[in-house]
Amino acid sequence: MVATSHADDFKLLGTFLKTHGIGGHMILKLTCFQEEELQKDEPVFVEIDGIPVPFFIFSFRFLSDDSAMVKLDEINSSKDALFFVNHRLFIEKQTADEESKNDSEGYDNLAGFSIVDEKLGPSGILQEIITLPDNPVMRIDLDGREILVPFHENIVREINHKLRIVKISAPEGLFDLYL
Repeated sequence: MVATSHADDFKLLGTFLKTHGIGGHMILKLTCFQEEELQKDEPVFVEIDGIPVPFFIFSFRFLSDDSAMVKLDEINSSKDALFFVNHRLFIEKQTADEESKNDSEGYDNLAGFSIVDEKLGPSGILQEIITLPDNPVMRIDLDGREILVPFHENIVREINHKLRIVKISAPEGLFDLYL
């Protein structure tokens, strides 16, 4: 287990199950993980004696929904790879958190866009996207009332920069809470 002083700094990607072939490849049993969380030129951390030790991924390929073949830089033989079997692989949480943050930060230029709901039609003007951890929220002004709507792929259907419109499909009753 990652030392408790580091536990809040890392996200578990998975555990190495076995070696694969002779070139240093390993099979990684994945936990909750999305490929986007791996950043090129950002280290991953293998827990060795309770200490997160940084490595760089040389190659990564999904084998199934919950396993991948991984080769770490500098690990070039099955003998070297064998050492890592049953060790856990982590990424820094800030790397994962920055991804979430960047997803919404890229939309700062949407302030002033018209909000159009699929059912309600015109539904106000987007004032800003409030970046909350793992849950960015659109702050919309509708006739002087502030409405907060999650900025989520299930709600935001289309962003048209040319027409300055954000088309949404708000959950039923959401706008009623504010009116």
